[in-house]
Formats: sequence, C-alpha cells, structure tokens
Amino acid sequence: MTRKRKETKASKKSTTDKRKLSKSPPTYLKGTARYMWRHLVPLIQKDPNVNNMDRTIVEAFCINYQLMRAAYDDINQNDQSRAVYHTPINPVTGEEMETEFTGYKRNPSTQILDSSTGKLQKLGNELGLTPQSRSELLSLKTDSGTKKDQREQIAKAFDSDNGSTKK
Repeated sequence: MTRKRKETKASKKSTTDKRKLSKSPPTYLKGTARYMWRHLVPLIQKDPNVNNMDRTIVEAFCINYQLMRAAYDDINQNDQSRAVYHTPINPVTGEEMETEFTGYKRNPSTQILDSSTGKLQKLGNELGLTPQSRSELLSLKTDSGTKKDQREQIAKAFDSDNGSTKK
C-alpha cells in the first residue's frame, strides 16, 4: 500500500469519527439505557465538540444509569441487608433441625448502586453534565462575544425546566 493511500484511509477514518452522534440509541441498549440515550444525546449535542468519538462514553453513561436504577429498585424491594438463616441437619437421623438466625448479609445491589453512581459522576464530568464541568465551560472566552454572552447561552442550553436563562 502506498503512502498516499494510507494517508487517504487515515483521513477518511478521521472524518468518519467526527460525524455527529446519532440521536437513536444502539440496538443493544435496552430499557432505561435506551431512554437515557434519547434524552442525553440531544442535550450534549448542543456542545459543538461532541461527536461520534464520544459514543463509548455516552453508552457507558447510559448503561451505568440503568444499573443504578435497577439496583435502587432492588434495594427498595429487598432492603439494604437480608437476614441469613441456617438449617442444620441431624447427622444421625438426617432430619432438618430448627432453623437458626445467623445474622445479616449486605444486599449486593448496594455495591452496584455505589459503583454505578461513582462511574456516572466521572462519565458525566467528561460529558459536561456536572455543575463543575458546566462552570468550567462558562469561564471560557468566546471569539464572538463576551464571557457573559457565553454564560447565558450555556445556561440556556442546560436549563431544561422552563427554558429561561439563569443568571
């Protein structure tokens, strides 16, 4: 393969990676993850730097959101800890003896909730979804206007409650 051909392939790949992030979720995302994709992508596409190269970060965010919600639902249904019982068997007769309470065991969903919440915070920061990352965006200077103009534009983009500008 010639050098020119390699450069052309690299250029095409680079151009392909920079196209816009699709508003429709990948087919393998199900349930809450699909829901999150549909609501998150239009929000982050307002940032001109977001493109198809950010796809894996968005996917990870959506998947962790789904894990967090499922873990939270499980904790609501089964509490944070579960009672553990032991039923000894009589070695002579082979009959079950009286069931004994041995203590409590942590619900595994609490660990999933903790882990997915931490990952959501990190991924959200990378996507500009945390207050700190938004404030960093607000402090940037623009070519076309003042810092105040940019603050108003970004605040308006992130204000999903009523469309009004926060000051």
